[in-house]
Amino acid sequence: MTSRLLLLLGLLLPLGAVAQEPQNLDAVPGNQENTLTWDAPAPTTVDDDETVVCYGVYRDTEAIGSNDPEDQSEKRIEGIEAAEGTAPAYTDRDLSAGETYYYRVGAEVAETEDLPASCGDAGTQVSSLSNQVSATPLFLKITEPSPPSPDPVDVGTAVDVTADVRSLPPGAEVLLRYREGGESTFEEEEGDGGGELDKTIPGARATLRGVEYVVEVRDEDETLAQAPSDGTASIRTEGPVSPPRQPGDTYRIVSFPTELDDPELSNIFEPLGSYDSSEWRLFSIGPSGLTADGGYVEQNELEGASLSAGRALWFIRRNGGALDPVEGTSIPVDQPYEIQLDEGWNLIGNPFAFDVPLSQVRVENTAGSLQEVFGYNGSFVNQADGVLEPYRGYLVYLSGGQNGTLVVHPSPEEVSATTSSARAPDARWAVDLSARVGQARDPMNTLGTAPNATDGVEAADGREPPPIGDYVSLSFRAPSQDRGLWRDMRSTGGGLRTWTAEVRTNVSGLVTVNASDISSVPDDQSVWLVDPVLDQTQNLRETPTYQFPASEATDARSLRILVGPSAAVQRRLGRDADRPERVELLPSVPHPVRSHATFRYRVPERTRATLELYDLLGRRVATLVDDESVGPGTHTYAWTRQNTGGTLSSGAYLLRLQAGDVTRTRRLVIMQ
Repeated sequence: MTSRLLLLLGLLLPLGAVAQEPQNLDAVPGNQENTLTWDAPAPTTVDDDETVVCYGVYRDTEAIGSNDPEDQSEKRIEGIEAAEGTAPAYTDRDLSAGETYYYRVGAEVAETEDLPASCGDAGTQVSSLSNQVSATPLFLKITEPSPPSPDPVDVGTAVDVTADVRSLPPGAEVLLRYREGGESTFEEEEGDGGGELDKTIPGARATLRGVEYVVEVRDEDETLAQAPSDGTASIRTEGPVSPPRQPGDTYRIVSFPTELDDPELSNIFEPLGSYDSSEWRLFSIGPSGLTADGGYVEQNELEGASLSAGRALWFIRRNGGALDPVEGTSIPVDQPYEIQLDEGWNLIGNPFAFDVPLSQVRVENTAGSLQEVFGYNGSFVNQADGVLEPYRGYLVYLSGGQNGTLVVHPSPEEVSATTSSARAPDARWAVDLSARVGQARDPMNTLGTAPNATDGVEAADGREPPPIGDYVSLSFRAPSQDRGLWRDMRSTGGGLRTWTAEVRTNVSGLVTVNASDISSVPDDQSVWLVDPVLDQTQNLRETPTYQFPASEATDARSLRILVGPSAAVQRRLGRDADRPERVELLPSVPHPVRSHATFRYRVPERTRATLELYDLLGRRVATLVDDESVGPGTHTYAWTRQNTGGTLSSGAYLLRLQAGDVTRTRRLVIMQ
């Protein structure tokens, strides 16, 4: 009795994991392939101790009559691992044209305690097979020109595109879609029906930008197949590459889109004659980076040196003008272009003959990050979210202490969401400083605080670009860095903060430093400038412009910017709110005076001030400050020889200050 009862119970209990068969199997034809999709089954046992391990795909060129997997085992072509959270699918490729294929799918399950398990393991159980579906794959082939990269065609030459489509579904159409490189939309040409396409890309579209095209089979708005099967095909074009006109006596970073037939510098610059540094010059970043003093290497040896696509050089030409055209071939526009970067500074160019947004540029193969890209039009320009233009070159910085690869995507459809470019943190407040002397400008310098910034040097802090030619450069001193920063963002903590700005120039004249966007700093924070050389302080909220004279031989001038609560700033300045007790005319710096000097004076209260220069015979030579209203404190006047027409001869002079009813005079020696 007992044994018969146990036997009956055993017959009633499940002997193993058995899954419901997959549901809603569907097949969609493609180019020499069919794509299957189905719904994952649910276990039919009384508990949740079973797991779907994989799916078996069954295929035949005739209808699969039985849904018993044991009867159809020889028709099983693939096992597809099940992935939680992913809809199951399978693409059956390399199929024959004109053949109809039939499919069923089965699920293999195992008890959870027996995991891990694989398809076909002895412990797995196979469900009944799913519903049956069939599909006839398309056969789409471009016969002319031969993809993916036919021989280049001459600029302006029309291109015939022919394609053959077999097993075209009823109602479907064949399309040729094409565009010039860099364009965002395609032009379309419909086939003539019957599964054939014979169309022409007009010669007007065959420019140095290159051409990309694709042939598609569509059923209403759905693309059933395309050739090439992934992306587009590229047609390269060849012809004269004509650089734009170069302004005279002005540095520019130059580059050539396309692959030049002869990229040697001797060929590119041949019309200018032999290298002559008095008429034209080239500079590059050397194989070991910048020179020891942070400069560029003159590229005066043209033979054996070349300028390949994606590379750039500094170029200056006394008389300006355009270089003669050179022959080149467009870069394929169906794939990204890679430029190898060294750690630190690199001169790069756009390899394509059309604008490429910086959103389509990233770095790979490195743990470093790409700093902002700098253009140059007489001063450096941060491209930020701009574009790479053809023929222009750019200066970029790769941080992280290692080399990497710059990837330039010609089409926005190819851009990955992942980028290794550094981005500035969102500022809580930011002040911009600019510097100028003569024609030299440095308009791009930022200090401030941001919630996600740190007080150390980080990737998003911008490195000051190395200058060239007649320059003025303002940068913020960075700890443990051999070069300064053009952008220095700090954390948002309270208290006093100090930035040290270093101003360098190789131009004699009056240096003007100007602060803008000070209104972004909270009202309860003071913003002061300190010039330790002149022992001069200035409230930048009241007077945002500061000047001092410089000569070519002047070392870097360090200025400090203090931002914080008023009491803390005043303590750091080493004084309280007391005013000078009397009118004083302080010694000039330097003295004796040669090409430049700073004249200083103090007044105890607001008054009108006049500062004049006399010779020893009492004749007025120049009026420097003409009856201006000045507040209490120390004031400066930055003088250069040009302020007095450059005609002052060497000798002794008298500097005279009239402040209200008080007069002060100091002897001054000027030397050639």
